[in-house]
Amino acid sequence: MPQAGRFEAETAPAVCQGTIDSDNSGFSGSGYCNGSNAVGVYAQFTITAAAAGSATVGVRFANAGGAARPANTIVNGATVASAPFNPTGAWTTWSTSTLTVPVTAGSNTIRIDPTTATGLPNIDYIDVSTS
Repeated sequence: MPQAGRFEAETAPAVCQGTIDSDNSGFSGSGYCNGSNAVGVYAQFTITAAAAGSATVGVRFANAGGAARPANTIVNGATVASAPFNPTGAWTTWSTSTLTVPVTAGSNTIRIDPTTATGLPNIDYIDVSTS
């Protein structure tokens, strides 16, 4: 099963294709990933699993835009889920979108990859748990 815990977007080995910002309060850690407003500008996390199975992933985000910012969840190169990342009302209002993803034994990459030109919402962290 995968390692459980919190994986901050601003802490390696996480990768933020945008900037690490800290100007909108309410985030965890020292900042959050502010993805550029573009398709394909992602936030990526690396977790390790002792065995193949499923992981529950909670993605904490903020979206002050007037519309959803949809993104695919890509695990080890394969799209496994999609989430709308609906508006939260303010960049300081954080919400969590939860999904279940497959993992393989060993190192796994979990990428949140936007599908529209509005890009990602601000991504604070992912929480990973096992069933």
